[in-house]
Amino acid sequence: MAEVHDWDDDDEWEVGAGVASPVAAPRPSPPSVGERCPGCRRVVPAGTAVCPACLSPLGAPGREPGTGPRPERLAGGVLRLVFRAGGRHLDVPRGGELRLGRSSSWAPEAAAILADEETVSARHATVVHTADGAAWVTEVAQGATNGTRVNDRVLVPDRAVRLRNGDRVELGPRAGFVVRGIETEPTDPPA
Repeated sequence: MAEVHDWDDDDEWEVGAGVASPVAAPRPSPPSVGERCPGCRRVVPAGTAVCPACLSPLGAPGREPGTGPRPERLAGGVLRLVFRAGGRHLDVPRGGELRLGRSSSWAPEAAAILADEETVSARHATVVHTADGAAWVTEVAQGATNGTRVNDRVLVPDRAVRLRNGDRVELGPRAGFVVRGIETEPTDPPA
């Protein structure tokens, strides 16, 4: 009768009843390249906080924009608008106002990002970041031909809408940004 050996778990051979046969070693899992976006189901690179295609927040399935344990705080209380086009962003300091549009004379900061966006008007909207940390967006009256939406809610021209951390703002059908850095819940729109 053949000899039976007990080998360590590290061995690649299994011996029993006198017959030796090779055993395939388990293969390690490949590294994660990303995760699926809960909004549009595209694969997004690992470590990305917001889907670049649809601006949905990543990392917490089922979490709605603007909800979560704590708002993201940026240095100096800055409000950050993260555009889906290439992940570029604009910062609005407390007490500041930013005009959004393609006109380089009316909206010089935003025009650098929005100049090629044909569905964005020359004078589209404004974002105000109040001294107390609140933020508001207002569509320009008789300016935004293709409209403005906050989380799929259509804005009425000249009426300020409160922004929350994680809100998605659409400037027409193709351009948009996600709001980051709001620390407080405002009570009244800016004067």
